Amino acid sequence: MIRTFVTAGFAALATLASPAAISADPVADFFKGKTVKLISGGSAGGGFSTAARVLGQTWEKHIPGNPTLIVEAKPGAGGAKLMSYMANAAKRDGTEIGAALPIAVNAPLLRKVKFNAADFHWLGSITPMTEVSTVWHTAPAKSIEEAKRVEVIMATSSKLSSAYLIPAFMNAVAGTKFKVVPGYRGAGPMNKAMETGEVHGRGSFYNSYVTTKPHWIADRKIAQLVQVGPNVPELKGVPNMRDLVTTDEQRRMVDFMEAPAYVGHGFFAPKGTPADRVAALRKSFWAAVNDPAFRAEAKKRGMVVNPLKAEKIQQVIATAMATPEPILARFREMVKLKPKK
Repeated sequence: MIRTFVTAGFAALATLASPAAISADPVADFFKGKTVKLISGGSAGGGFSTAARVLGQTWEKHIPGNPTLIVEAKPGAGGAKLMSYMANAAKRDGTEIGAALPIAVNAPLLRKVKFNAADFHWLGSITPMTEVSTVWHTAPAKSIEEAKRVEVIMATSSKLSSAYLIPAFMNAVAGTKFKVVPGYRGAGPMNKAMETGEVHGRGSFYNSYVTTKPHWIADRKIAQLVQVGPNVPELKGVPNMRDLVTTDEQRRMVDFMEAPAYVGHGFFAPKGTPADRVAALRKSFWAAVNDPAFRAEAKKRGMVVNPLKAEKIQQVIATAMATPEPILARFREMVKLKPKK
């Protein structure tokens, strides 16, 4: 009996030590055969959903277990609808991933929402998206210095958009004379208003012009007055807003204003997602954005790819979300926003 017991014990140990047992991967076992949703804060046919779809084709090959990735759209409230869903209703197992609409990360600082962007597990970004204040070539000012002397009319969707906040902040700290007109519904109407002379300019992401209006850049139809976020090599000579502020309080304001630019085409998992799956998703994301197949498809579609790792995004957002309330209150006063409700 003893001999039989010992033999069986060694057999069990041999099984545990077999290559199959040693190589078992609980993350791969979990994802195998599953469907992972990339849920975009942008519209179904927009640039953010398209970027998620293009990346997903490659990303699924790098996630352990090779799940199927599909893209869904959950637009609304400037991307805050998606983030509220991810914070309060999404599955916390790695099968639902948010594709951010970047301006939404600052929503908790400006209005009452049911999420904090610092609580998410950020996975990485296809590219940062530096924000720019852009004017048409016939505008009366084509530099910040000129905008201090003449009125420049800018279009925006609402006073919570960075297209409003950036020029309003520049008025307060640099003495510019931007007049920002809200109420425009999306990029199309704002672009048309620039072309027709209804307004002089608008705020947007520089990458958006590279992708959708490259001829405007090539033909010098537009000029960039200021950039917010990482400096863009092609915008040499265009001042960065960080270089135009003069006090520690103003620099602290820039910290949160530039957070959306660093997020760019960023992806995140909800709080509570198991740490080993978060680590696997981050690793697989980085492999995907550097995969030649993805790079080739992105180039074909005119997408900008300049990937940013999760750690940098997490740091930028944590700094933004830690902005003291007195500084936020002062900012809202400077840009003429109503008190946070």
